[in-house]
Amino acid sequence: MARRYLGLQGSKLQISIGLIAGMGFLLFGYNQGVTGRLLTLNPFIKYFPTIALNGIGAATYNLGCFAGSIPTIWVGSWLGLRKTIFLGSFIMVVGTLLQCTAFHLPQLIVEPLVTGFGEYSEAWANDILS
Repeated sequence: MARRYLGLQGSKLQISIGLIAGMGFLLFGYNQGVTGRLLTLNPFIKYFPTIALNGIGAATYNLGCFAGSIPTIWVGSWLGLRKTIFLGSFIMVVGTLLQCTAFHLPQLIVEPLVTGFGEYSEAWANDILS
């Protein structure tokens, strides 16, 4: 008899894993879309004119994702999938708090690095999970 996980087994378990992993990938794309769209809004350009013109925000998010990919290879294997997802989500919450409270350019440059680092850690675990 097949083992149950959280009361699910067989095709119901596979569908549940697929939906949860899909949400992780949706979050990854959503973060990239929000970052790109945010840079074109008039209030944002008015408050941060230099960053809106040269796209540092979007570039640092991608650099954060790259920086998160390297240590996640080892940390993810050491922690396991579930703990890696929780750690990545926690780092993303910290990055989101930095984004919501940004009033200066350096803080707005550091925030996508932190968010990207956490996002890729979580996306890596979702890749393995699905």
